[in-house]
Amino acid sequence: MISTRIDKATAERPYFFIAYGTKSSDGLKTFRQIEYDALRKHAKNRANAMEQKREQRLNTVDMFAGHQASVQEATIDEIVSEQKSLASTRLMEVLSQGPLKFSRVVAGLLQPFMLRETNVKDICVDLAKTDKIENTWGSGNRKPADENIIKLKVS
Repeated sequence: MISTRIDKATAERPYFFIAYGTKSSDGLKTFRQIEYDALRKHAKNRANAMEQKREQRLNTVDMFAGHQASVQEATIDEIVSEQKSLASTRLMEVLSQGPLKFSRVVAGLLQPFMLRETNVKDICVDLAKTDKIENTWGSGNRKPADENIIKLKVS
């Protein structure tokens, strides 16, 4: 069971929660993508609503209206970046116990962290570039697929 809090557009309090329970890794992947899209859109809408409320209260128009919405939307990407860092550390801990299929890595990281499958692929690529794990999925711009084995680099 995973959930995400969505705040009211013009107040710092919960508006509703998105909750999802599944045993399916595909369901988990779908939830995390929907969560990411919803949070980005809500952050933008929330910033716009706060700006409208400010304009009505002060009876002035901001010449940079919309800028704050872009900043708030980018904040979600900063949260994802922090989550990727934490997940990277967790992945190294898990791999110290032995190699795993990428599909198991994805399921293991999407549950506790606010990440999408593409973020987990990026984590693996970054760890392979820094010689912490082996690149078992090929060269170039390739990223891991479900059947690839993810394992620590042997020194």
